[in-house]
Amino acid sequence: MPGGTLQPFWGQKTFCVLTGGSQGIGRRFAIEFGRKFGKESVLLLLARNAQGLQETRAKVLEANPDITVVCIPTDLAKGGAELFRSVIINGLGEAKAAPGDFQLAFIVHNAGSLGNVGPGVAEMNDSEEWSEFLTLNITSTAVLNSEFLKVFPENSVPNRTVINITSLCAIQPFISMGQYCVSKAAREMFFKVLAEENPSLDVLSYSPGPVDTDMTVSIINNTRDAKARQIFIDMKEKKTIVTCEQTTERVMQVLSNKKYKSGQRVDYFDEGY
Repeated sequence: MPGGTLQPFWGQKTFCVLTGGSQGIGRRFAIEFGRKFGKESVLLLLARNAQGLQETRAKVLEANPDITVVCIPTDLAKGGAELFRSVIINGLGEAKAAPGDFQLAFIVHNAGSLGNVGPGVAEMNDSEEWSEFLTLNITSTAVLNSEFLKVFPENSVPNRTVINITSLCAIQPFISMGQYCVSKAAREMFFKVLAEENPSLDVLSYSPGPVDTDMTVSIINNTRDAKARQIFIDMKEKKTIVTCEQTTERVMQVLSNKKYKSGQRVDYFDEGY
């Protein structure tokens, strides 16, 4: 197994960075992951919404008062290596901890945006819009990941796990969702290469399924693809859409079972994991 893990994933003394932790899937991840972290673990929550982060923090500490939750409001799209490294170091500092104090270094790349779902890709000629979108969804992820691994290099902790939250859009094209598809496909390949280059890392791209979040509402309201809009409307009305609780339970099961190969994608609906 990557990192030589012999003990259960949950229950370890963990330092976890979670992006997009102020709402939706990210908030549920924070609560349920935090509930399972070992005593004196540290959960560092990053997002732009300071109030949302504090609300998440309160819920995490209610679930597990034996861990430290640090909230640092951060605009990932405007960050660089120096900022991201300082954010991680500050998280350690607030907890009065050092990288070597932990059994598991864990980062969850959950933050991202849907992009412009109005026009088709042939119509998208705004280079500034493209640059801003790709900076948030690809560049910032790569740079934050790099700084995290510099703070927690190989052999600094027994285990290191990296999760990329991906989508069916990474492997299947959807009308009017070109930007989103591009970003998810690029991120998946980035993390596949990361796994190949770093055999000691445990890397997972998890596709949470069609989850009932604000992003789903945005697709319904803004997509030009009537078929996609109706599919999401039907799932919401028939309550067949995946909940944040369901997909969180599933990814926790995947991490516990450890049946995936590092760098692999696992979908909410995949069996055998």
